[in-house]
Amino acid sequence: MATLREWLEEMAEGEPIEAVVLGEMGWGDYGHEHIENYADQPRGILLKWDDALPWISYEFSDGYGAPHCNAIAAWTKSWVISVSQYDGSTSPFRVARNPMPYNPEMPGG
Repeated sequence: MATLREWLEEMAEGEPIEAVVLGEMGWGDYGHEHIENYADQPRGILLKWDDALPWISYEFSDGYGAPHCNAIAAWTKSWVISVSQYDGSTSPFRVARNPMPYNPEMPGG
């Protein structure tokens, strides 16, 4: 099991998370039934970290099959963090917010 909150905090590596935007589930609204208050989520709206926490703290399966979490974008001073899914296996990734030396990832498969 995973939570978007844990993933974002891990990928931020101690940098404060400045803002978050929630999207739909990985396949539109497919599989949203297991997320409490999904219909009330503020999707597509720029949220401060503290305002995003209630919406990104739910547990979900990151295993194969349909994605079971929202699409998401989050910003720190150095990173833009999001989620990727390959055949339903969902995982976080990040890209540099500005030009800097680092080892880029290749999300997906």
